[in-house]
Amino acid sequence: MIGAALLDFSRLTPEEKVNLAMSMTDVCVRVCAEGIRDEHPGITENRLLELLRERLAFGRQLNAESREWKLLRE
Repeated sequence: MIGAALLDFSRLTPEEKVNLAMSMTDVCVRVCAEGIRDEHPGITENRLLELLRERLAFGRQLNAESREWKLLRE
């Protein structure tokens, strides 16, 4: 696979862009899950999924608040 620094995104097809976004999202979720596993050795799969959902929801909330703050400053 070509490194991101060498990839010309303008040349990607829409399908390639979607596939790339999905792959990047998958990697981010896996890294987050591994972080939770490191913090909670022996965690059950159900509890891992609960905590993962909480972290992802928190991230979405932070992004939304950040956008709101930016709009207020403009």
